[in-house]
Amino acid sequence: MGKNGDQIQRLFKSAASIFFVQYWGQIAESVTEQMQEFARAKSAIEGDPILFGVIDGDDSNRLIKAYAKHFQ
Repeated sequence: MGKNGDQIQRLFKSAASIFFVQYWGQIAESVTEQMQEFARAKSAIEGDPILFGVIDGDDSNRLIKAYAKHFQ
């Protein structure tokens, strides 16, 4: 993902408790696994639940179809 391959790491450094990765193609299982590990680590450090999700091309198309008026 990206030039340095550190986008997930940088994402989880932000002050948030919910994280999403969206990509118009297929997302490798390794991305989901890496996000899960970062979420667990951040949760352990901060003591709060950390949520994450991935939205691939198929999911993106379903969202556009379901909420078409919001994607004009």
